[in-house]
Amino acid sequence: MTTSERANKLTNNVWFTRKAWINAEDRLLKNDFQTQLLMVVYAAYTSCLSVIMLKYDPRPADKNFIDTSLAVLSIVLLALSLYLNTKSFKDRAARFKSGYHDLQRIEDRLRLLTEKAESPEAEQDYNALLDHYNKALRDVENHSDLDDIRARILAGTGLTSRLLTWQERGRYYWWRLWRFTSLFIAYAAPVAAVLWYIVK
Repeated sequence: MTTSERANKLTNNVWFTRKAWINAEDRLLKNDFQTQLLMVVYAAYTSCLSVIMLKYDPRPADKNFIDTSLAVLSIVLLALSLYLNTKSFKDRAARFKSGYHDLQRIEDRLRLLTEKAESPEAEQDYNALLDHYNKALRDVENHSDLDDIRARILAGTGLTSRLLTWQERGRYYWWRLWRFTSLFIAYAAPVAAVLWYIVK
Protein backbone atom coordinates (compact mmCIF):
# COMPACT_ATOMS: atom_id res chain seq x y z
CA MET A 1 0.00 0.00 0.00
CA THR A 2 1.39 3.40 -0.97
CA THR A 3 1.79 6.30 1.44
CA SER A 4 -1.02 8.14 -0.35
CA GLU A 5 -3.39 5.18 0.09
CA ARG A 6 -2.51 4.80 3.76
CA ALA A 7 -2.98 8.54 4.27
CA ASN A 8 -6.40 8.31 2.61
CA LYS A 9 -7.39 5.43 4.89
CA LEU A 10 -6.18 7.29 7.98
CA THR A 11 -8.08 10.42 6.84
CA ASN A 12 -11.24 8.31 6.86
CA ASN A 13 -10.56 7.11 10.43
CA VAL A 14 -9.79 10.65 11.61
CA TRP A 15 -13.01 11.96 10.02
CA PHE A 16 -15.18 9.39 11.82
CA THR A 17 -13.41 10.01 15.14
CA ARG A 18 -13.74 13.80 14.78
CA LYS A 19 -17.47 13.58 14.01
CA ALA A 20 -18.04 11.23 16.98
CA TRP A 21 -16.14 13.63 19.28
CA ILE A 22 -18.28 16.55 18.08
CA ASN A 23 -21.36 14.55 19.04
CA ALA A 24 -19.79 13.54 22.37
CA GLU A 25 -19.22 17.21 23.21
CA ASP A 26 -22.82 18.02 22.29
CA ARG A 27 -24.16 15.12 24.41
CA LEU A 28 -22.12 16.12 27.47
CA LEU A 29 -23.16 19.78 27.23
CA LYS A 30 -26.82 18.72 26.98
CA ASN A 31 -26.37 16.43 30.00
CA ASP A 32 -24.86 19.33 31.93
CA PHE A 33 -27.71 21.66 30.97
CA GLN A 34 -30.44 19.15 31.85
CA THR A 35 -28.95 18.19 35.22
CA GLN A 36 -28.43 21.85 36.17
CA LEU A 37 -31.98 22.70 35.13
CA LEU A 38 -33.39 19.73 37.06
CA MET A 39 -31.54 20.91 40.16
CA VAL A 40 -33.06 24.39 39.79
CA VAL A 41 -36.56 22.98 39.22
CA TYR A 42 -36.41 20.67 42.25
CA ALA A 43 -34.81 23.33 44.47
CA ALA A 44 -37.55 25.82 43.51
CA TYR A 45 -40.23 23.17 44.06
CA THR A 46 -38.87 22.24 47.49
CA SER A 47 -38.54 25.90 48.55
CA CYS A 48 -42.05 26.81 47.38
CA LEU A 49 -43.54 23.78 49.11
CA SER A 50 -41.74 24.64 52.36
CA VAL A 51 -43.07 28.22 52.26
CA ILE A 52 -46.62 27.00 51.54
CA MET A 53 -46.43 24.55 54.44
CA LEU A 54 -45.41 27.39 56.78
CA LYS A 55 -48.39 29.49 55.66
CA TYR A 56 -51.03 26.77 55.41
CA ASP A 57 -51.19 23.82 57.79
CA PRO A 58 -51.75 20.58 55.90
CA ARG A 59 -54.32 18.05 57.01
CA PRO A 60 -52.96 16.04 59.95
CA ALA A 61 -53.13 12.84 57.89
CA ASP A 62 -50.89 14.41 55.20
CA LYS A 63 -48.35 16.13 57.45
CA ASN A 64 -46.05 13.10 57.85
CA PHE A 65 -46.19 12.36 54.12
CA ILE A 66 -45.31 15.96 53.19
CA ASP A 67 -42.47 16.15 55.73
CA THR A 68 -41.05 12.86 54.45
CA SER A 69 -41.39 14.02 50.82
CA LEU A 70 -39.51 17.24 51.54
CA ALA A 71 -36.72 15.30 53.26
CA VAL A 72 -36.49 12.92 50.30
CA LEU A 73 -36.37 15.84 47.83
CA SER A 74 -33.53 17.42 49.81
CA ILE A 75 -31.58 14.14 49.65
CA VAL A 76 -32.24 13.88 45.90
CA LEU A 77 -30.89 17.43 45.39
CA LEU A 78 -27.78 16.62 47.42
CA ALA A 79 -27.20 13.38 45.49
CA LEU A 80 -27.70 15.19 42.16
CA SER A 81 -25.18 17.89 43.06
CA LEU A 82 -22.62 15.23 44.08
CA TYR A 83 -23.29 13.35 40.84
CA LEU A 84 -22.69 16.51 38.83
CA ASN A 85 -19.34 17.07 40.52
CA THR A 86 -18.15 13.53 39.76
CA LYS A 87 -19.30 13.58 36.12
CA SER A 88 -17.61 16.90 35.19
CA PHE A 89 -19.70 17.22 32.03
CA LYS A 90 -18.30 20.63 31.02
CA ASP A 91 -14.65 19.68 31.55
CA ARG A 92 -15.05 16.48 29.54
CA ALA A 93 -16.88 18.39 26.78
CA ALA A 94 -14.01 20.90 26.65
CA ARG A 95 -11.49 18.06 26.21
CA PHE A 96 -13.55 16.63 23.33
CA LYS A 97 -13.70 20.10 21.74
CA SER A 98 -9.96 20.57 22.00
CA GLY A 99 -9.50 17.04 20.64
CA TYR A 100 -11.69 17.45 17.56
CA HIS A 101 -9.97 20.74 16.67
CA ASP A 102 -6.69 18.86 16.86
CA LEU A 103 -8.14 16.12 14.63
CA GLN A 104 -9.25 18.73 12.10
CA ARG A 105 -5.66 19.90 11.72
CA ILE A 106 -4.48 16.29 11.31
CA GLU A 107 -7.19 15.64 8.71
CA ASP A 108 -6.26 18.75 6.70
CA ARG A 109 -2.58 17.73 6.61
CA LEU A 110 -3.51 14.16 5.64
CA ARG A 111 -5.59 15.41 2.71
CA LEU A 112 -2.57 17.33 1.45
CA LEU A 113 -0.45 14.22 1.92
CA THR A 114 -2.77 12.11 -0.28
CA GLU A 115 -1.86 14.38 -3.20
CA LYS A 116 1.91 14.06 -2.70
CA ALA A 117 4.06 11.72 -4.77
CA GLU A 118 5.61 8.70 -3.07
CA SER A 119 8.84 9.72 -1.32
CA PRO A 120 10.76 9.19 1.94
CA GLU A 121 9.59 12.64 3.05
CA ALA A 122 5.93 11.70 2.46
CA GLU A 123 6.46 8.50 4.46
CA GLN A 124 7.98 10.50 7.30
CA ASP A 125 5.06 12.97 7.26
CA TYR A 126 2.57 10.09 7.34
CA ASN A 127 4.27 8.48 10.35
CA ALA A 128 4.34 11.83 12.19
CA LEU A 129 0.60 12.34 11.55
CA LEU A 130 -0.17 8.76 12.63
CA ASP A 131 1.72 9.38 15.90
CA HIS A 132 -0.14 12.67 16.35
CA TYR A 133 -3.49 10.89 15.82
CA ASN A 134 -2.60 8.13 18.30
CA LYS A 135 -1.56 10.76 20.85
CA ALA A 136 -4.90 12.58 20.39
CA LEU A 137 -6.72 9.28 21.03
CA ARG A 138 -4.73 8.74 24.23
CA ASP A 139 -5.35 12.29 25.49
CA VAL A 140 -9.16 12.20 25.18
CA GLU A 141 -11.57 9.68 26.69
CA ASN A 142 -13.26 7.33 24.26
CA HIS A 143 -16.61 8.45 22.86
CA SER A 144 -19.68 6.26 23.30
CA ASP A 145 -20.98 4.02 20.52
CA LEU A 146 -24.07 6.23 20.32
CA ASP A 147 -21.89 9.28 19.53
CA ASP A 148 -20.47 7.40 16.57
CA ILE A 149 -23.90 6.17 15.43
CA ARG A 150 -25.38 9.68 15.67
CA ALA A 151 -22.48 11.10 13.65
CA ARG A 152 -23.15 8.56 10.89
CA ILE A 153 -26.91 9.23 10.98
CA LEU A 154 -26.28 12.97 10.61
CA ALA A 155 -23.88 12.32 7.71
CA GLY A 156 -26.89 10.93 5.82
CA THR A 157 -26.24 9.56 2.36
CA GLY A 158 -22.74 11.07 2.23
CA LEU A 159 -21.14 7.96 3.77
CA THR A 160 -19.05 5.74 1.52
CA SER A 161 -17.95 3.34 4.29
CA ARG A 162 -19.20 2.14 7.68
CA LEU A 163 -22.82 2.33 6.56
CA LEU A 164 -25.42 2.10 9.32
CA THR A 165 -27.16 -1.17 10.10
CA TRP A 166 -30.83 -1.38 11.09
CA GLN A 167 -29.71 -2.55 14.56
CA GLU A 168 -27.64 0.61 15.02
CA ARG A 169 -30.51 2.82 13.88
CA GLY A 170 -32.90 1.00 16.22
CA ARG A 171 -30.50 1.31 19.14
CA TYR A 172 -30.04 5.04 18.53
CA TYR A 173 -33.76 5.83 18.26
CA TRP A 174 -34.56 3.64 21.28
CA TRP A 175 -31.97 5.65 23.27
CA ARG A 176 -33.57 8.93 22.08
CA LEU A 177 -37.01 7.71 23.18
CA TRP A 178 -35.66 6.54 26.56
CA ARG A 179 -33.91 9.89 27.15
CA PHE A 180 -36.99 11.94 26.23
CA THR A 181 -39.25 9.78 28.44
CA SER A 182 -36.86 9.96 31.41
CA LEU A 183 -36.58 13.75 31.18
CA PHE A 184 -40.34 14.13 30.80
CA ILE A 185 -40.95 12.04 33.95
CA ALA A 186 -38.26 13.94 35.89
CA TYR A 187 -39.75 17.35 34.99
CA ALA A 188 -43.38 16.26 35.36
CA ALA A 189 -43.01 14.48 38.72
CA PRO A 190 -43.29 17.62 40.93
CA VAL A 191 -46.34 18.87 39.01
CA ALA A 192 -47.93 15.41 39.17
CA ALA A 193 -47.31 15.26 42.93
CA VAL A 194 -49.05 18.63 43.48
CA LEU A 195 -52.01 17.64 41.28
CA TRP A 196 -52.33 14.31 43.08
CA TYR A 197 -52.37 16.08 46.47
CA ILE A 198 -55.06 18.54 45.29
CA VAL A 199 -57.46 16.02 43.77
CA LYS A 200 -57.07 13.13 46.23
